[in-house]
Amino acid sequence: MSQKLELLREQKLFRLLPGCKENSRLEASGVALLDNSTAFVIFDNLNLVARIDLSLKRHKSNRFFPAPSLGLGFEDIAIDRRHNHIFCLIEALVDFDGHFRSFVAEYDDAGTFRHCTPLETRFHKENKGFEGLAHVWLKGREHLYALCEANVGSSGNHGGGRVDVFTRTKDGGWQASHELRLPKYVEFDDFAALAYRDGQIAVVSQESARLWVARVDEKRRALVPDSDTIYRFPSKSYGNVEGIAWLSNDTLVAVSDRKKRDQPDRCAEQDQSIHIFRVPS
Repeated sequence: MSQKLELLREQKLFRLLPGCKENSRLEASGVALLDNSTAFVIFDNLNLVARIDLSLKRHKSNRFFPAPSLGLGFEDIAIDRRHNHIFCLIEALVDFDGHFRSFVAEYDDAGTFRHCTPLETRFHKENKGFEGLAHVWLKGREHLYALCEANVGSSGNHGGGRVDVFTRTKDGGWQASHELRLPKYVEFDDFAALAYRDGQIAVVSQESARLWVARVDEKRRALVPDSDTIYRFPSKSYGNVEGIAWLSNDTLVAVSDRKKRDQPDRCAEQDQSIHIFRVPS
């Protein structure tokens, strides 16, 4: 039996951002934390990054800033908190060799575009690339953890999500390092978002409305056996969570995409929102 996440607070995004109205399309797809009071939110329909105060009240610092990119919209965002560099994930584009790859656009602490580089993993479809991204410093080196959207179990059906790990190269790009395979009993219908903090990894499924949390043995570069737990959201209205970030070791910030046409009306209650949950121990 999965445990239930505890909702601490939440708010519709249009209520927090200047110039937005109730009918504004804010298809949130990722969130990262600049510090313990500030979230950066990205959208899969906009080349903008939103800065939001985690009080989840109207705040003078809440705003949009432009994020030039090769494509329209982003799937996730990560932050290097040592240098305040921002990484925005483009799900998949055709590379020069004709293969689909995800790309990472990088911006400095002033929000200036630096470069956009591909990740090595190949994909078969434009809309089935990486969905989640986390930036991690390990042993003095920069790493990116990238979550595959599609279910990659050996059966081709349920079970067996995958996280590909990349390290920074001397020329500023990223090279493949290793991968983490989720246990096959994590029978999620999709994999939508990734968060990493202090050796603790979290993966959320939008379609299954579940959260999986586990420990990572950073020396062995593998999951710690029997360290994982599956959680469910407080109600069935949370069917659009598509971005997560650790606020503390037992607290997550999440953002939700727009309700889809074939979803129940109740999903509109929590769509296009930012939420803060406590993860029970």
